This record gives sequence, structure tokens and C-alpha cells, in this order.
Amino acid sequence: MSNSIQTGEYKRQRAWDRHLAYAISMVGSPPVLATTVIGLTASTIATLKAWVWAGVYVLLAIFTPLLNVFLLVRRGRVTDIDVCLREQRIRPLLFSIVCSTMAWVGLRLGHAPRELQIIAGAVSLQMAIVLAITLRWKISMHCAAAAGAATVLWSLMGTPVPMMVGVPIIAWSRIRLRRHTLGQTVAGSLLGISVFLPMLALIQ
Repeated sequence: MSNSIQTGEYKRQRAWDRHLAYAISMVGSPPVLATTVIGLTASTIATLKAWVWAGVYVLLAIFTPLLNVFLLVRRGRVTDIDVCLREQRIRPLLFSIVCSTMAWVGLRLGHAPRELQIIAGAVSLQMAIVLAITLRWKISMHCAAAAGAATVLWSLMGTPVPMMVGVPIIAWSRIRLRRHTLGQTVAGSLLGISVFLPMLALIQ
């Protein structure tokens, strides 16, 4: 009886652990992080033009690809919103790259604030690299987005806390949910930093 009680308690603890990981994974998903970064960047610029272009970018480069994934799930072409299977990630990534590149071109042609243009360009570049890697290997897009977002926040707010705390927590959630291995989360994190750090240097 004692063993069965201990087993039940252990399962409840593990279930709670998994629920926490799922919540972190949702809050730290690429669309949420990208929207947050764009919003914070627009708030630091604090002009109507910045907010308008931020809204345009979010609509075209974030909301539209997310809607596409929902439709693919609904039609049974991908298994879940996270698109866990590497082979299923190609089409959504291609669509996202097209949308983000169109948004970046729009920002350029519309003379949007330079900060938004640079971040939009970094996002497109990062997704293109992710696509190239995904053809052969599965890399963590959550961690790539988290590290990229943390790098932007470090530049905007002058604190490395999001990088030192936020990125490891999101990496843990992806490993706990068995969506990625440690190596895949580390690779994603390094990709995010290596793409955004030199791009943000252009803003200085």
C-alpha cells in the first residue's frame, strides 16, 4: 500500500512538472516572443509610425504564419501546433520565411524605424538558417527565438537577466516535454545569439 501511495504521489509530481513545462513553452513560444520584442522596440521608439509598422509586421510576419499552422493542423497535414516532427516543419518554415521577408521589404520601402527593420531582417535570416538546418537535423526554434529575444532585450534594457534566466528555463521546458534534446536547445540558443548580436550592433 505504501509503495502504491508513493508511486501515485510521484506521478502527480511529474504531471505538475509537465504542466509547468507546457505553460513555459507556450509563453516562450516564437510567436509570443517575437510579438513582445516588436512591441517593446516600438515602445522605446515611442512614435505613432513605429507602432503602425510594428502592427503591420506582427500581422504579416507573425499572425499570418501562425494562422497557417493552425490550418495545417486542422487539415491533418501537421500533427500539432509545435510541429514536433522535423519532416513536417519544412512547409510552415517556407511560408513563414516568405511572410517575414515580405514584411521586412515593406518596412524597408515604407521607411519604418531602423530598429524595426534590423530586427525584422534578423528574424528572416534566422528562419532561413533554421530551415537549412531542419532539412537534415531538428533544432529548437523555441530556444533560437528565446535567445534572439533575450539579445534584443539586453540591448534595449541593458540587462542580461532574460538571457541568463529566461533562455535556460525555456530550454528546460522543451527538454522536459521531450520536444528536443539538450544539444538541440543549445544549438538553437547559440543560433539566436549569433544572428541577433551582430545585427543589433548596427543599431548602436
